[in-house]
Amino acid sequence: MFRSLPVRSVLMFDKHLKQSNVTYRQHIKWALTAGIRLIWAGVASVIHGVNPRWFDGVAPKIIIEIYHSHLEHHANPDYQKMINDAKASRSDSV
Repeated sequence: MFRSLPVRSVLMFDKHLKQSNVTYRQHIKWALTAGIRLIWAGVASVIHGVNPRWFDGVAPKIIIEIYHSHLEHHANPDYQKMINDAKASRSDSV
């Protein structure tokens, strides 16, 4: 399966799955589900921008749910660093 991929890419892929403590099947299921939900959040947000009575709160609810269900306590330490960096940059700009 990975014969055509460079060795470095395979190793990085393997490292990501190990850091995230998931199998490939779990990873792809989550990534596809989250991606589709985020696309829907974007579409709902654009429609809401045109007519504020439609899809009120849909995009933020999706994003907040994804954050709390998957990212807030994620096993991958890189994600915790990204979250902490985002919080720090947000508090710097206030």
